[in-house]
Amino acid sequence: MSRSPYEDDEDVALSMSPLIDCVFLLLIFFLVTTMLKKDNKEVESLNLPVSRSSLEVPPDDTVIAIAIDVDGVVYYEGEVTTIGTLLEELREIEQNDPDRRIRLDTDENTAFSRLVEVLDALSFRNLRNVGVRTYHEKYD
Repeated sequence: MSRSPYEDDEDVALSMSPLIDCVFLLLIFFLVTTMLKKDNKEVESLNLPVSRSSLEVPPDDTVIAIAIDVDGVVYYEGEVTTIGTLLEELREIEQNDPDRRIRLDTDENTAFSRLVEVLDALSFRNLRNVGVRTYHEKYD
């Protein structure tokens, strides 16, 4: 009768230590990730802080000014415009001077969605040299 080589080893044991370590690491990982997720869901209202400029840039006459008032009306260089017309104006800037500085002036109560529309138009035309104007006592 032939015997199996495993029949002689009666103290063959499976070490559970590495398995327990893996289980604890997974448990810690899932606990940490679910706690972070809960913090993001608890935001009920946002009170945005007042902007303070770390870099004071004096006014420049060569900067193109785009403004949005509290009612969401868009102005290009002081003239009322639409997003479609703004895109046409921005196309000329993109072709002639893509590094031209653009200043975005918005009322603090302007709808964020309107601001995003203007930023999307600037991004669509690959105009990246955009600054947002904030109130500063020295220049205003």
